[in-house]
Amino acid sequence: MLNKLSIPEMAIQQIWAEQDFSKKNLRTVSGQALKIDFAGWHNSGSGPDFKEARLQIGEHSLFGAVEIHVDSSGWYAHQHEKNPDYNSVVLHVVLYNSGKRLIEREDKFKIQELELASFISKTPSTSETQARADLKSFGELPGRCGVAAVENGAETLKKIIAHAAEQRIQEKMLLLLKRWDEQDPEELLFQLLFKSLGYSPFSQVFEELAKQYQFSDLRPLFRQSQRTTRTLVLSRWFGACGLFATEHTIADPSVRHEFLQWKSAWQDLPEHPQVSRKYSEAFRPQNTPERRLLGMFHHLYRVANEGLLKRWLLVFLNLSQYADEKVLCRQALSETEILFSTPDWEVWQQHLVLGKTKHTFSSQLVGKDRQIILWANAVLPFFLAYARHENEPELEKLLYRLFMILPAEASNSKTRFMEKRLWFSEFPKSGKLKLNTLGNRQGLIQIQHDFCRNFHQGCVSCELPGILVG
Repeated sequence: MLNKLSIPEMAIQQIWAEQDFSKKNLRTVSGQALKIDFAGWHNSGSGPDFKEARLQIGEHSLFGAVEIHVDSSGWYAHQHEKNPDYNSVVLHVVLYNSGKRLIEREDKFKIQELELASFISKTPSTSETQARADLKSFGELPGRCGVAAVENGAETLKKIIAHAAEQRIQEKMLLLLKRWDEQDPEELLFQLLFKSLGYSPFSQVFEELAKQYQFSDLRPLFRQSQRTTRTLVLSRWFGACGLFATEHTIADPSVRHEFLQWKSAWQDLPEHPQVSRKYSEAFRPQNTPERRLLGMFHHLYRVANEGLLKRWLLVFLNLSQYADEKVLCRQALSETEILFSTPDWEVWQQHLVLGKTKHTFSSQLVGKDRQIILWANAVLPFFLAYARHENEPELEKLLYRLFMILPAEASNSKTRFMEKRLWFSEFPKSGKLKLNTLGNRQGLIQIQHDFCRNFHQGCVSCELPGILVG
């Protein structure tokens, strides 16, 4: 066992990532046998330090996150016991156990703890900078799949990505078909759009909101003046999400006046339903729920007269006349921009966080990248299900064309991770891989889901290298 040293937390993360400690008679602080089937993927963003680890603790098989601290007290010092984002943690790994308090999550689940100092034979790095650099280098190493992909050429990998893309969109479509007869299809489309607009921090909240205030209930409100409709709709959404509970002093008088007007309208309603889910507060300022709700309002205002379903079908009717793929892609993006663009007069586009002074620049409430994600997660899956249910093969063909030619969404942690594992930079220029379409990017996410996430065994026993060899 090490003599007690001052070692940075990043060095402990490096030790866990590289599994650079003895596994013989590995036990938790409470004495339970611990087997590490997979240490998890390192997370450099917000939330737990390692995600999707697979562990055996005593007689229990656990799949979840691992949080790292130098000392046991770090869990409470960082207030993880109050943060639902850490409810996925199944093991707390520390260099030293203080033994003062049991480690408990926000949902009151008690977490086992591993004291690494008892199993480390060499002194870890005492440099935060060096440990961070080593951890980054370790994370950028290609997987066995990457070596196999480079050896067998880009074309093989392209085919696998294309197959995975088709599988992904079909799985989404089939899930929707199973729900088709549960409710009016237009309400299902409304829920999907709302959920996708919320993205991960509050997607579930927005989906619940769409069920509380259905499109059929909101649509009559849009027959009044825009100002009146805006108050009636936004007061309900903001109120149900608890956004009127803010203690911020809103600096901009025009925003403050409207916000207080909506709050008053909410208080005057006979009922005050609340969403049951909490949304994470870990989001970029331009993605605040207030801005997303305003973006959804403008979309509904444009489609309410014709109806949500009919308006989107008109989009596809217009797109069906274009045979050239570049023209088709350009027109599809243009149609999407029309449906989701923010009016020039919208003062909220200059506000990223409620209560802060406005910015000197404006940003769209629903940006171009979010529009692409709406296509991927809502529009394409829904209308593929619609085309299959209504037996409209021509519409289905058009939707698959759009899936493979629309521009790719912005890279995310999953796609960046897969690019590293698959060693994209090492492909020769003649066979260089470019994930510049929505379908290709979705295919890469599907591969990450099927192999790096769902099988949980890490790289040692992964089946993907064998598939790449063919």
